[in-house]
Amino acid sequence: MNKKEVITRVSQLSGIEYTSCDKVIEALEQVLSEELESSNGIRNAFGKVYKLIGFHKK
Repeated sequence: MNKKEVITRVSQLSGIEYTSCDKVIEALEQVLSEELESSNGIRNAFGKVYKLIGFHKK
């Protein structure tokens, strides 16, 4: 699945306009990128990504 397909699917599932979903996905990419850049080593990077993705479960 490419980025456009992800945005389209998120838009379909959420009922939110494509352009709004695009902005959110862009922001999420930026947050993930910043977190990965600030990690020390691959193990820490995976831990950070897991925490970021799992935040909605709390």
